Amino acid sequence: MAMIEITIRDDHGNVIGGQAGRKYKLDLGNKSFNEIERAVGILKNVALPDLKADLLEDAQDAFIKKTGN
Repeated sequence: MAMIEITIRDDHGNVIGGQAGRKYKLDLGNKSFNEIERAVGILKNVALPDLKADLLEDAQDAFIKKTGN
């Protein structure tokens, strides 16, 4: 089983989201084109909400620091 690790960093190389990286298993089955397409589709459905949440949290933290609230 393949593993994908995603780490989001800002312009200065600091990790966004407080984690060194999120890991996602990628079940490629018999590695046929259809199995790979299916696995990538599942990955998008699982990983994108996590990435969006991390980015929104970072933007919110930056806004709070900027406004002093």
